[in-house]
Amino acid sequence: MSYDSMLENMMAFVIAKNYGNVSEGLKMIQNAEQNRIKNSNKLPKDMSPNQEAFEALGFKFTDIGDDVLIEATLPEGWSKQEIPGSNILWQKLIDDKGRIRGKYCYNGAYYDRYGHMNLSCRYHLICQDTDSKDNRVNVVVTDADGSIIFNAGKCIKNCSKELEKLIEKAKEYLKSNYPEWEDFTKYWN
Repeated sequence: MSYDSMLENMMAFVIAKNYGNVSEGLKMIQNAEQNRIKNSNKLPKDMSPNQEAFEALGFKFTDIGDDVLIEATLPEGWSKQEIPGSNILWQKLIDDKGRIRGKYCYNGAYYDRYGHMNLSCRYHLICQDTDSKDNRVNVVVTDADGSIIFNAGKCIKNCSKELEKLIEKAKEYLKSNYPEWEDFTKYWN
């Protein structure tokens, strides 16, 4: 079934007329569309870094003539898992080893319909706010599971030169140990 905004517009009007609440009708239609997509094999067409990167991991895509969605076959053993807490559908892309390899969002509201998905690298450079009251930030390198594998150090957030040095230190660690750390397909096996 392809997306039909005119049909959803009419359904929202009918629901709103019956319930006397336009926003409730719109919300019901949006939720129905998002549930339809959540339980389907459709993913957003807008991909980061690009469709070729997803295909290199084993995704297969077929255009279905939709402006926002594309038919998708996930790589063997991969699955989608909902990220709760939003009125927009967010789902994680989980690989065959249970690791988060990417995520996507989809908003099914006919008046603001969009979707996007992206892949995750295995290693990340992160500037974490600390719990201290002196406005410090901790510059770390993490593995995909969130564990810290390198700590470049802490500095005061507003001290940009010191922060830049710590970020460069973390990048040097990554370049030395994982030269292709920014490649979404590397270091997962």
